[in-house]
Amino acid sequence: MVLLLNLTSCHRKVEMPITTGKIENRIFDKANLLSEEQEKNIFGLIKNLEENIGSQIAVVTLDTLNGEDINQYSFRMFEKLALGRTKYRDGILITVAYHDRKMRIEVGYGLERIIKDEIASRIIREEMKPKFKEQKVYEGLYGAVSAIKKLIEENRKLVGQMP
Repeated sequence: MVLLLNLTSCHRKVEMPITTGKIENRIFDKANLLSEEQEKNIFGLIKNLEENIGSQIAVVTLDTLNGEDINQYSFRMFEKLALGRTKYRDGILITVAYHDRKMRIEVGYGLERIIKDEIASRIIREEMKPKFKEQKVYEGLYGAVSAIKKLIEENRKLVGQMP
């Protein structure tokens, strides 16, 4: 649950992608920042984590929030996607508003003992932000998903334990 870049006031809601909550619907590249191959690679990490542990990750990119607060957008999207297993509440949403230069990692309650605010902030600061500045969005997103996946795998006993 981290916001790294500037917030703006809420003006109008951003249209959210429609999903059924299936694993196939975990990457929503509305900003067209990723190639098909890049999406496939990131999806491989997401699918592997869900198959081996059960925790769920989704990635949403969009051009702009049109003035909407990234916290509100991410929370609404997290809920709409129904990320995380009901019993464990172990979902994660990575949101990128590319032209607004905003990003957020929304963490389900069941992963907050693993991905604390300062850890999510560090992932944004060290994995995403530097790569995005170099126009290497794929590398930034792949690095963030990899880091989150590794933390969950290394701390699997904490999955589902509320803070």
